[in-house]
Amino acid sequence: MLVVDDEEPLLEIFVEFFEGSEYDLTIAKTGEEAIELITQRPFDLIVTDLNLPGADGLAVLSHAKSTHPNQEVIVLTGNASTLTSIAALRQGAYDYVLKPFDLYEMEQTVSKALERRRLILENQAFVDRVTRHRDELRKRVEEATWKVQTLYDVGKEITSNLKLDRTLKLILQKSVDLTHAGQGILFLLDESTGLLDCGVVQGMSPKSPEQERLVEDLSEINEKVLDQKEPLDKTIVHNGQTQQAWVVPLLHDSGVTGTIAVLSASDREFTSDDRDLLSGLASHASIAIHNAKVFEKMQALDRMKSEFVAVVSHEVRTPLTAIKGTLEILNDDEYFEMAESQRELLEICSTNVERLEALINDILDFSKLESSTLSTNFTKVRVGPLLQSVVVNLGNLAERKSIPIEVELDEDLPSVMADELRISQVVGNLLSNAIKFSPESGRIRVSARRDGEGIRFEIQDSGIGIAADNLPKLFTRFRQLDSSTTRSAGGTGLGLTISKGIVEEHRGRIWVESEFGQGSTFLVWIPLKQDHSGRTDGREPDRNSDLKTA
Repeated sequence: MLVVDDEEPLLEIFVEFFEGSEYDLTIAKTGEEAIELITQRPFDLIVTDLNLPGADGLAVLSHAKSTHPNQEVIVLTGNASTLTSIAALRQGAYDYVLKPFDLYEMEQTVSKALERRRLILENQAFVDRVTRHRDELRKRVEEATWKVQTLYDVGKEITSNLKLDRTLKLILQKSVDLTHAGQGILFLLDESTGLLDCGVVQGMSPKSPEQERLVEDLSEINEKVLDQKEPLDKTIVHNGQTQQAWVVPLLHDSGVTGTIAVLSASDREFTSDDRDLLSGLASHASIAIHNAKVFEKMQALDRMKSEFVAVVSHEVRTPLTAIKGTLEILNDDEYFEMAESQRELLEICSTNVERLEALINDILDFSKLESSTLSTNFTKVRVGPLLQSVVVNLGNLAERKSIPIEVELDEDLPSVMADELRISQVVGNLLSNAIKFSPESGRIRVSARRDGEGIRFEIQDSGIGIAADNLPKLFTRFRQLDSSTTRSAGGTGLGLTISKGIVEEHRGRIWVESEFGQGSTFLVWIPLKQDHSGRTDGREPDRNSDLKTA
């Protein structure tokens, strides 16, 4: 406690009264002396007279609060006015005491001032602890958020690719980067031998003596990881340097499918964050590797299927051609005469041979579309003659059901760069379907018109229409809508799939507008121009909001 007063008797009374107490009393006789003492060190409590020679009590108060705001100050006033005392309170004084005063009352005031200081300091300490705790929590949340975001970004990147080699390299690269490692190896489990084989490496040359030595050094810890299914570390001497090896298992379906091993750089060791990140990455990596392996198997099976379909189709086509030729000769009156009943049987055979040939052609076209080997020959095609030719070719089929086909063509239709045979195939498929699914004496309208930088074909029928939930199924391969009407029409279910593939080869679009019970309209848009790569040299038209795309 600092007592500041220029009255010697008063100072002696303070010294005598507080002597032997818990207070460490310091005396100052002038404001300048008090200011100097306050500058040197803080006090818990300052009792100062307002009227001092030189610097007055308000100056002492101001300096005390500016240097250490938690110092409590009690001002003594004798001749000073009440306004001066109030001014002192406004500047932060705890209280003012009028001279002369009772020492025991002064002691009570001093105790209360010190008690307030104690409470203020405790509160400040509590606030500081809360602030530190809040900052620590914020830091932990930020670190956890960073870890989660980092693992999400890395997981998204490694799962976005389904090529196994690239996936393995990306996983190991991210493992090394996240842990700030010097080198890394990714091992995959050989299911036939039950041993871990080196998949990819980073930080060393593949299949080098250095890699072989490192694989040997890690063999023991890899065996433990396979057995325990837990991450393990080991200190090894590699290339004359002591390094820390951290090995994490790749778990899938409760089994180890491989491991990721990283070696610490020469200037640092792995931290707990490094270990957490690598363990989190390993869970994403095992899924990505599994997906890539499954995708490779599916691709291999798909290639085998396509090759099998192509071989079988070609093998079936050869005897079918001979059968077709023989039937044509048998149906020729110049070579054979036969009864009407026999000729009807031959016509049935010829019809079914043509149907079988169409099915084989569909399967072959579909196989070529899947393998991207469907041949296209782009030339300038006149739309009107193309459409008229398709309608004539399918006229007999429509006549059998007494269905008239209306043809509407815009005047001055421009030519389009397209494969005439393939576009005829698309229009023929759509028109054939319209005939199949239209009732006896129904109506079919076929039209072509200019639409933006392309030509739009429309084939509208008067059939039963298509329910909204069945629209997405239309262009699915080997799929026909599950109803008695569609099943009775027969077919492989490839017609619309092939048509969609051909249209997309032309950088066009195919879609359908239909309402159950109201018929259907299939629409095809083909760009007028194609560049050498088959891309459009124009823009697609804006679609009306009511179009339902498949």
